[in-house]
Amino acid sequence: MSRLNEKDLELLQTGQTVNLSTVENAYYGGEFTTNPNDCVEVLIYDTNENLLETSIVDVSDYSYNYETGVKLNTGTILRKMGYDRGKYVVKYNFLRKIAGSYETVLVDSDGRIFNGTNYHIMDNGKIMSGETHTDFSKELFLKEYKYFVHEISPSRKEIRLAPQSINDSEYLTSFLEAQVTSKKITIPQDNSLSFYADRDALKGDSKTMKLSGDISQLTQQMIGGYVSIDNAFIKEFLPPPVSTDGSQTPGATEELESSIIQARFFISNDSLASYEYGDRNLTRLVEVFTGLSDTDYPTDVGKSKTIIGNTTAAQKATQLAYGFPKFPGYDDIVYKRKERNISNIQELQKKGGRVQYTWQGPDSPNTITLKSNSSKPNVATKYTWELTGWDYDSNPKDYSRITAWNSSNTKGDVEFVEPSAELSSPLKLIIDSSTGSEVTIRLHQKHLNVGVKLTIEPKDGQPSTLHIPAFISVG
Repeated sequence: MSRLNEKDLELLQTGQTVNLSTVENAYYGGEFTTNPNDCVEVLIYDTNENLLETSIVDVSDYSYNYETGVKLNTGTILRKMGYDRGKYVVKYNFLRKIAGSYETVLVDSDGRIFNGTNYHIMDNGKIMSGETHTDFSKELFLKEYKYFVHEISPSRKEIRLAPQSINDSEYLTSFLEAQVTSKKITIPQDNSLSFYADRDALKGDSKTMKLSGDISQLTQQMIGGYVSIDNAFIKEFLPPPVSTDGSQTPGATEELESSIIQARFFISNDSLASYEYGDRNLTRLVEVFTGLSDTDYPTDVGKSKTIIGNTTAAQKATQLAYGFPKFPGYDDIVYKRKERNISNIQELQKKGGRVQYTWQGPDSPNTITLKSNSSKPNVATKYTWELTGWDYDSNPKDYSRITAWNSSNTKGDVEFVEPSAELSSPLKLIIDSSTGSEVTIRLHQKHLNVGVKLTIEPKDGQPSTLHIPAFISVG
């Protein structure tokens, strides 16, 4: 006998059977008892069909065989539940948990599951933590580890479920995954995967993969799915070709040994920063600013008088803070490089201009690494890194030059993290190296527009400087 009424049975029953052992149906999770989420619910009624109790049957009290079906030890099940004598109507439901559970849990006032074993019940029925009541005891609440029916559609073919006030990642994740038709998992990087064959000569044509390491994420439900292997057919990485004039090529991540000495750098790592947009390789910005000296564009608010137009002092400061004010001669320099008017660097955002980061708060400052990909001879070289730029202050509302952050000046803006700079010159870092140079900086404030200047001086060679102003922005 079913607990469903005749109308619901007509909606739910198709009269068809599903072979759970076939590959095309593997996503159901395999045959009954082969899935760890399978369970048997027992319902006990009196002879008048009044429900007395429900429970979950112990795994040891039933077995399943594809040919003969399920065998249940009803006598044992009843005795375990305390029914030693009498007449009862016993019904079973064969279930597979998709999300949630038949269990109950204790949660605190914030919905976090109480994992302890010590709790007590007050005279008023309240459940409290601890073996005995103290001032530190917290009230606990009994919750079913399930989801409740929030709404049923008029057609009665759809229901809307909602989670309870249980603040638990597994509980919420199961709820979300219950509504997806496909799932993607990523195997941990410390696992190894290889194609397997009886003989090495056959491995090239093998379609059998061997995975070692943690395979707990792989389940029967994935049979018939797809496997994607990143970089599976990459045999080797080749460096970008050398340009015809021997200078460095765009997008290069290593320095180029060349007789041409040209400073160049890019953002090599910003995994500890909240990146929004922008070209980390700085391709267009390097093209524009290579060959320009600091005298080719103003770097001080005091030179705002060179800006074209009737603008206020604040507007002039704002233009300068972005590093690309209009002023006589600058557009000519830019046009020689076949660029459009870039009097404001924001106009290049969609074309790989400034690199924008989101302010993450004072306890999580944006941290980025800059790396030299300069072209130079393979000799010992002095690298001089300098930080320039502007910080917008709210009191008073104006732009000011960036300052160095340190433990005694927590209002500072930027910091050389690795290597660290000298206290006497905190915004400049000098490194002698024959194997390249890389520095990590930390941006401690918001409303920053930070520029970077790199000067390389190879032994017995002429120095070269690249200064890209205000291209790193923290909103």
